Amino acid sequence: MIPRQGAAALQRLAQGFPIVALTGPRQSGKTTLARAVFPDKPYVSLENPEERQFALNDPKRFLARFPHGAVLDEVQRCPELLSWLQSIVDEHRRMGEFVLTGSAQFERMAGITQSLAGRVGRVELLPLSNWGRSARPRAWTSGCC
Repeated sequence: MIPRQGAAALQRLAQGFPIVALTGPRQSGKTTLARAVFPDKPYVSLENPEERQFALNDPKRFLARFPHGAVLDEVQRCPELLSWLQSIVDEHRRMGEFVLTGSAQFERMAGITQSLAGRVGRVELLPLSNWGRSARPRAWTSGCC
């Protein structure tokens, strides 16, 4: 794996936010980086039709499978999970509990800045063609996107 600046940013944000989001365009390495930085977390892709359907039909039970958090890949495919995640991280109060990946659409999803304000640290992963500028750490807070 090619070392990415985003790895250090993800680790740092996981110390101060219960949710870390890794955003960026398709094929920029989001999944690879998330799985490399958080190898002990269960991984689930919401591109998988069965997983996505389970998450849509029963988000509470879907998330109950991950009592210590998980990497949820392509979360923009199931935006209904965000309000459930808010409840979970507010109750648990554990930093770095969930890692979310998503395309640029993830950032524009209605309500994300309201439902997860102050709970999410975000790293924007740029394609490798932007070598040397491959990640931008950000945090969503109230009134900020």
